[in-house]
Amino acid sequence: MDTIESTLNNVNHSWTKDQVIRYLYIKLARFVQRDLIYFLASDEQKEYEYSKGFINRFPNIICSTLADFYVNIFNKFGINSKKVKANSAKIPLFSVIVEGENGWYYLDPINDLFSNQYGIKPFFFGVIPKYNTIQNNYKELVKLPNEYVDELDKSLDITFRDELFKMYHQKLAHKDNANEFFGLPRGTRIDLKERKIELYNEKFINLGNVDGLFERAQLYKYLNDRIMNKTEKKNICIKIIGTPTNPELLFVVKINQEVSYYQETKKEDKYSLVKKR
Repeated sequence: MDTIESTLNNVNHSWTKDQVIRYLYIKLARFVQRDLIYFLASDEQKEYEYSKGFINRFPNIICSTLADFYVNIFNKFGINSKKVKANSAKIPLFSVIVEGENGWYYLDPINDLFSNQYGIKPFFFGVIPKYNTIQNNYKELVKLPNEYVDELDKSLDITFRDELFKMYHQKLAHKDNANEFFGLPRGTRIDLKERKIELYNEKFINLGNVDGLFERAQLYKYLNDRIMNKTEKKNICIKIIGTPTNPELLFVVKINQEVSYYQETKKEDKYSLVKKR
């Protein structure tokens, strides 16, 4: 079983700093999840926690405690890094800057959390973010070329599922193509959302290492964006219900004017969407 410690032990001492940074940024994401006690709290409670410096409920994290986690790990490998405020919001976003081979890079671990867990190429690695706070305070940041990052991934044997879902988007997001995929005559007027949800169960929802409920909601949004067409997406709602200590994920689908509820369940480490009615 993979652990944080075993992941750290996998770091090769011959790697460059950039290889170490990229490897840890992606591979450590699987061990954390968003703290629902915080994310489902009232604005007043969030402000209170912020005023106290946040509560660390690791492995349940928020942006600040996740940034602390990465900074501590990078420092263990002798890599300079800092937690920084990314914006000037009342409760700001916290992210990380890290000193690599080519200068200081910006990393946004919480906004890349789902991508890193599911095996989608992370977007906020070595970019110059749009936040004025970052651009004004950290002018030394370097933007890493896509080709360079691709070479890092190749050297680390890291692959992503983006092309897989590009293919499924082409096959399923257009109605005529979806009919053909499911073996239906072209032009058939049938609601395909149920069949697509069955496909989620068969192929997609157990990929990667996504266990946090908030991140699993992001997983379904990602699937909907790539598998459902615009009309279908308008008739789907993903909800986290219950309490922060006893939450559930609910997939609400309107099919032919009737509402169906799918509840996500987990058995023997496998997730499934089970239709309730």
